[in-house]
Amino acid sequence: MIKNPHYLYRLTVIRAISILAPVVVTASKDRVPIIKFNVAKVLQSLVPIVDHSVVEKSIKPCLVELAEDPDVDVRYFANQALESIDQVMMSS
Repeated sequence: MIKNPHYLYRLTVIRAISILAPVVVTASKDRVPIIKFNVAKVLQSLVPIVDHSVVEKSIKPCLVELAEDPDVDVRYFANQALESIDQVMMSS
């Protein structure tokens, strides 16, 4: 949808992300590991489509915190997302 030629579709996607991104970051504080590792996966999917400043101010700090979680799966997915941030940053 973000590549749709009609501007209203693109605008809708941007608006939805801006509303939902803070909810996702808040969910990173959940006590249930499956919620937290899915937060890491969602944040990873947002990295290529959001502004670099959003990655640095919101997404990366959240993932760094998740990378120190007691749960091994949460740490794994958070580290995967952090690696993808490094790849995106190096390619741009």
